[in-house]
Amino acid sequence: MAIMRLRGFFAAICAAAVGGLLTLAGPTTAVAAFPEKPITIIIGYGPGGMTDVSTRILAERLEKILGVEVFIEHKPGAGGVLAWQALQERAADGYTVVDFGSSAYVTALMLDREIGLDDFAPLGSIMVQQRVLFGRKDMPFKTLEELIAYAKENPVTFADGGAFWASRVVEAMSKQFDLKFRLVPFKSGAEGSAAILGGHVATAETGVGTGAWLGATREGKLNVLGVLSPGNLDEVGVSGVRSISEVGAKFLVQMYYGYAVKKGTDPEKTKVLIAAMEEAIADEAAREKLRSRDLIPQWIGGEEYLELLSGLTEEAQELKAYLAE
Repeated sequence: MAIMRLRGFFAAICAAAVGGLLTLAGPTTAVAAFPEKPITIIIGYGPGGMTDVSTRILAERLEKILGVEVFIEHKPGAGGVLAWQALQERAADGYTVVDFGSSAYVTALMLDREIGLDDFAPLGSIMVQQRVLFGRKDMPFKTLEELIAYAKENPVTFADGGAFWASRVVEAMSKQFDLKFRLVPFKSGAEGSAAILGGHVATAETGVGTGAWLGATREGKLNVLGVLSPGNLDEVGVSGVRSISEVGAKFLVQMYYGYAVKKGTDPEKTKVLIAAMEEAIADEAAREKLRSRDLIPQWIGGEEYLELLSGLTEEAQELKAYLAE
């Protein structure tokens, strides 16, 4: 009986010790857990544009991977820079992410905003996007050469779809060839697409996958005039469309879609977000949703993406200087 009592005594001590250890470990585990609450992604453009659409596709998958809700917050204005500035007002806790596209970086440089790459910890880029210049079907120009010839003699309205950099490239082309372009601002590519489909402007610029432009061109409602980016539109099934560089334009726009958190965010939290984003963009269902909107998913890691953005600095400065001449 004495032996049984001793066994019971030692068992009780062991149980108490294990319970104590679990109690001590509990709070530490809770603190280390991330994320424990919803994550917000701030985007610098209005609803309906490709930044909005692609972010929602990504967010849907991130919710399943991270196990928390992912909210979208719109901060349109200044070509995406207002969203960057909004992030700087939030805590560096990993719970706020900003869309970190190349357009916003170039815009910040051109507008002399006191915000730059050093203020962020890039997570990565999920896709590259061609920017497209297209015209209303009833306009007397169907090609870049015809547009240039017409706009030398006649005013042509242009819908600025919210991508500051792309619109400055169009402005530079207008200056270079002495064209009579008149820019009409809109908050997103979707709004710009709606304006041209409604007959309110003669030309518009937006990204591949934005709004109804591609469907409209396939249905014969709009004419694709050219690509404001390097390359062509063969990957989305529109052949015979050339880059404006082929008619001698000096400047192009290279649009990458990416994400970042505020500088100073715990590196371990950043790693969690990077892993989740990389997994999300590798998910075939997410990739198919992007491809169905004529977008080509392409993951670029944070460090490589940062180098890519840094390489655009000189290009942005040259464009700014040219427009200021």
